[in-house]
Amino acid sequence: MEPIRYVELMKQRYETLGFPPYAWSVNEDAPLTPLRKPLAQCSVTILTSGGVSEKPLPGFDPHARNDFRLDAIASDFPSDGFKIDDSYYDHTDASCDINCIFAIDRLREMARAGEIGSVTPRFWSGFMGRTYMRSKLCDEVAPAFAQQLKEDGTDILVAVPACPLDQQTVALVCRVVEQAGIPTVCITTARDITELVKPPRGLFVNAPMGNNFGKPGDVQTQASILREALQLVVDAKQGGVLVDSAFTWPEPFFPVMTETTREEQLRK
Repeated sequence: MEPIRYVELMKQRYETLGFPPYAWSVNEDAPLTPLRKPLAQCSVTILTSGGVSEKPLPGFDPHARNDFRLDAIASDFPSDGFKIDDSYYDHTDASCDINCIFAIDRLREMARAGEIGSVTPRFWSGFMGRTYMRSKLCDEVAPAFAQQLKEDGTDILVAVPACPLDQQTVALVCRVVEQAGIPTVCITTARDITELVKPPRGLFVNAPMGNNFGKPGDVQTQASILREALQLVVDAKQGGVLVDSAFTWPEPFFPVMTETTREEQLRK
């Protein structure tokens, strides 16, 4: 099926509520930090914006707005130890198999197989919900995150956005991290939003939001999408490249939009 046009859907949504069109971040080009070592020698980490937290901890605010919470997760934390709190996308599949949105098992398997050098000491969950304070994101929060990545010896950041606004937020984070000297790749499910924001490297997966790595239990597809993303880090020669994944969702799907009112939007 054709990629869903989220920009047009959001425009219609705001107009229906009596607002002007949402002003997306638009960039004409993107930074690019070349990968300076073979993939088999790289230390790789992963970030999800899908409201994923460790079960013993307080969950994310499922209706988060301008919430810059960022959880560091030990890279050996068990994949069945997470919960998801996010009202902005359908996380039914990810709640069954966290690797749909946070492919930590697949990344660890690649490290054990020698496809990558190692995983970093920490994985990351944050930048979820509706982030309207983009200046604070780009000038304060994302640079601080980039510094933590450097402290962990990160060679590559794999970034995985969830809901429509997350697609913009995470792409902006990737741009900042790339400018700090760390190669990134954004695995997006919103092609049109990613085209506007232009992260340094984007892999578009034509699947429902929350299924960036495919269906629950589909280890082969999850691993294949992750390999595609990492290979894009190796191959990209110009910032802003957006490549379509070989995988597409096998049946038609529809966008999930949270019900809202004009009054609720004004309170934001």
